[in-house]
Amino acid sequence: MKRLILIAVVLLLLGSMGYFATQNSHNVSLNFFGNFSIQLSVWMVIAGSFVAGWVVTEIWQFISHPQRFVQSFLGKFSQYKDNKKQQITQNFENASLLRDPKQVSKNYNKLLNQETPLSIRVQYIDQLRYEKSAEELLKKYAELRTKFQGNLQVLLPYMKLACEVSEWDLVERLSHEILRITPDHPDALEGLRQFYITRQDWVGCIGQERELLKKFSGSLITKNISMTHEDHLQKALRQDPKCLSNWSFRYLPQKRDKKNDKPLEAIGEAAQLQKSGMYLEAARVLKEAFERTAFPELLELLEEVYRESGTDEQILEMVGKLHNSRQSSIPSSLLFAKMLYQCDRLDEVSKVLDKVKLPAGSTKFPMAILGSEDKGQQMTEVWSDLYHALRYLIAVRQERSEDALQEAKPLLREAKILE
Repeated sequence: MKRLILIAVVLLLLGSMGYFATQNSHNVSLNFFGNFSIQLSVWMVIAGSFVAGWVVTEIWQFISHPQRFVQSFLGKFSQYKDNKKQQITQNFENASLLRDPKQVSKNYNKLLNQETPLSIRVQYIDQLRYEKSAEELLKKYAELRTKFQGNLQVLLPYMKLACEVSEWDLVERLSHEILRITPDHPDALEGLRQFYITRQDWVGCIGQERELLKKFSGSLITKNISMTHEDHLQKALRQDPKCLSNWSFRYLPQKRDKKNDKPLEAIGEAAQLQKSGMYLEAARVLKEAFERTAFPELLELLEEVYRESGTDEQILEMVGKLHNSRQSSIPSSLLFAKMLYQCDRLDEVSKVLDKVKLPAGSTKFPMAILGSEDKGQQMTEVWSDLYHALRYLIAVRQERSEDALQEAKPLLREAKILE
């Protein structure tokens, strides 16, 4: 009913103004007192009437319901501020996508206050990589980390930046801080993994890889890890031969044969003994492991231990036992011959080499135990060259020119190609 009365009053006023407007050539004459009057256009009077009506209505609302009026006013003002802030934020986002440093800084300065979201602050620092150096970015992240302690929104991009610029000590600290807040966080585990790889701490590396493969197997983040994990396990055994003693491989999709770890464990144990100056014990470990596994690298390390020991006669005797045993192999015999030659025992070298029979017309031959033909492993060209080189050197020392020339032919790459 009130709305109908209001509409009727408005129509009455508009009709009255229209009447007076036609009578006064679309002008309205307002007489205030005496002869003082004002001539106004009818449209100005209509607009002024509406404004006056709105003002009267607001005043009436304020008088009748002051609290409701104040809340409505504050709500409208707050909505205006939110809309303006949203527009500035959108401008900031667009400038970030366009990588426009000037617009990014301009809009960020408009947003910067105590209520600025942390995500905007972090995003702004990330945009500074197109203007600032790594040191300046790290400093800004450090300031933000101090202000917002224990916040993953700061720690995660801070750690990723540290990885990117190879600040590995910082990566380690940030990764441990993240893991204290959220145990088994994948980004922190990956950060520590990269730290250990850089430091060549393979025991620590495989620990992080195991946790990642346990919880995120088959995912994108573990694709590269699954391909390099076996290699890292082998490197870890070389550093610490007991690191896998209580290790469960249930996290791997396929069963792993632990028998292949035996020679690597021996290498790791021998390396520890070698560092302690216990050369004889290290040589014994390598010899026994080679007898069990015939792993070629064991002989290479055995030779290295022999050189560092100062050509220990006892180590030479160990290699001699490998040569004279029933399980003698071509590599062990050639290594024994090489050691004897370094000691100028040429007659003994010739006797050892006479027992080594290489397949004719081939520079690669089976690493078979003498007297057995069931071994399918292949010797590398290095051992073949060693055989001919020793025969060549002995012939030279004994002044047998024709024999020396004959033994030198297999060593020439051109001769091998022509054959």
